[in-house]
Amino acid sequence: MNRLITIILIIALGNSFGHANSSDQEKLDSLLNHLKVLPDDSVKVFVYGRVSRAYFYMRDQNDIARKYADSMSFLAKEINFEKGLIDSYYRHGEIEIFEGNYSNAIEYLEKYLQYYENQNAKYQMVNALIALGKSYKYLGEFDKSLNYYYDAVKICEETDDLEGLAMAWNSISGIDRQMGNHRDAINHYSKANELYLTTGQSKNYAMGLQNLANVYSEIQEYDSAEYLYEQALKEIQVLDFKYEEAIILGNIGELFNHQKQPQKALNYQLKSLEIRRKLSNDRSLAFGLNYVGKTYFELRNYPLANKYLTEALHLSQELQSKDLLQDIYQSLSDVSLASHDYKSAYEYNLLSNKWKDSIYNAETAKQINELQTKYETDKKSQQITILEKETERQSTLKKAFIIGFILISLLAASVIYSIQQRHKNQKALAAKDNEIKEVNFKKQLGELELKALRAQINPHFLYNCMNSINRMILEKENENASRYLSKFSKLVRLILENAEKPRVTLQNELEMLESYINLESLRFKGKFSYSIVVDESIDTDATFLPSMVLQPFVENAIWHGLVNKNNGEAGMIKISVNEENEILNCAIEDNGIGREAAREIREKSVLKTKSMGMKITEERLKLIAKEGWERLVKIIDLKDQLNHALGTRVEINIPVNYQL
Repeated sequence: MNRLITIILIIALGNSFGHANSSDQEKLDSLLNHLKVLPDDSVKVFVYGRVSRAYFYMRDQNDIARKYADSMSFLAKEINFEKGLIDSYYRHGEIEIFEGNYSNAIEYLEKYLQYYENQNAKYQMVNALIALGKSYKYLGEFDKSLNYYYDAVKICEETDDLEGLAMAWNSISGIDRQMGNHRDAINHYSKANELYLTTGQSKNYAMGLQNLANVYSEIQEYDSAEYLYEQALKEIQVLDFKYEEAIILGNIGELFNHQKQPQKALNYQLKSLEIRRKLSNDRSLAFGLNYVGKTYFELRNYPLANKYLTEALHLSQELQSKDLLQDIYQSLSDVSLASHDYKSAYEYNLLSNKWKDSIYNAETAKQINELQTKYETDKKSQQITILEKETERQSTLKKAFIIGFILISLLAASVIYSIQQRHKNQKALAAKDNEIKEVNFKKQLGELELKALRAQINPHFLYNCMNSINRMILEKENENASRYLSKFSKLVRLILENAEKPRVTLQNELEMLESYINLESLRFKGKFSYSIVVDESIDTDATFLPSMVLQPFVENAIWHGLVNKNNGEAGMIKISVNEENEILNCAIEDNGIGREAAREIREKSVLKTKSMGMKITEERLKLIAKEGWERLVKIIDLKDQLNHALGTRVEINIPVNYQL
């Protein structure tokens, strides 16, 4: 088996897992089949990790996920593959968190974090920091948890890691909520949700909505909470995530409890508990039992309330989850009091206060406030430093200007003196001075044009579009003018939306490209047609590339290849996109007149300059990939057996995970 093909397949399959449906099962089966024939080497370790991850995200297959994580660790040790062993620690850490073994999770994750800190691998560091923060949060040690979360925020802001930043802010919001800082929680949840939308994380966005609903429920803004819960539940049911569905159902039940509707609440709580019992997550099950127990208490069914709360208590004691223990003991105290068992009520109340004090003591609150203040202070310090540097730069420029002005003045005086002394050189000196000014002007103009062209499509094209619309109106082609104007406005909107973005999704780029081609086709009265084919394995909403990187090549094909075609044959542009080894391969093929004929026409034209769009695109791709132009773009002249031109094919290779 070809090793490279195997790795590419594993990456494609492993990154596409979302939840346990038939499609995911087929991908998992494919991974398992490859696993059977792989030799015991580093690739097999990597596959073990992908399989473990796939089972973990099924939520009800944790035992199997652990089995493959163990295999990953064992084989990595056997072949002395250090990175594979370290990565197995993260797999184990996630599994331990899900099963409520937080101390074990911390032990694994700290080793993982230390290794990647030494490697200065920011992405892995963020994953470890957020997982460690979650572990300490579940243990009720909020000060340590926040410390890890804010470290993750700092790295994500430095590296522009939007997905990691969303997870960090969402996690911080959870602690804000538990500490009663509701307005901070709303602010941080809103930040996280905006980032989830930007990065296309549907599941996390749905759960972000329900987190926000939790806060609104707690501050008694019930209408807002109910609306957000309904939206979150719809989203998560479409995605078919059972674990998350159980959480939302339980929280909706709590919302109705807050509104003194316990019977309605119980219906949601029991649906939630039914799902939770099928999952291997003791903490989630303890939450579900606690919710049901408290709801039965509201219904004054004290025996059933005591039954469910006692089961929840046993699980929470095993987990040593402080926040759950404090809440359950208080609920048991309320049940005992209502049942006239005053001794038990008193003892449970003491235990509840004990756990509450261990979480919310003054020292912990002080440390949490200090952490939040430190983060805000660090941000302001960074802003002050930037402003100071900018002020210093402006001061330096001002001094340089003054010195330059003095030098120019001295030079001017010297020139004047020289002119007076040598009148015969007056014309030559004046001509030289004009030449210098012209060179400087052209340089400045070129820089301005380059900056402008980075954020917009060819201005010449926009000018022609407006002229075409004007011509149609004058010739009373109202329907064509309206259709053309509609397509033109859509294209301009897409351009403006992408202008400030360093990169856009493949879906966004193709939508803009198709809008552009439609406009050109309409303007040239259907002189050519087109097709766009994207490989089914590519997630167009999760694949990013520089904005408008394909448009200049398509424009070149239309203007120089197809528009000049006069043999009666219909013009055609074929655009195909596939991905191989984290490289996006884009091919643009036309059946135009070919480069040689186009060059001859261009030589006869008054305008012989190279397309600025092509030139700028060339420089952008070089900067992104740090490779030569010939490695990124390949232009092929298509010819028949008699060496007659059949058109041109351009192949563009764009790195998928490039850094700007």
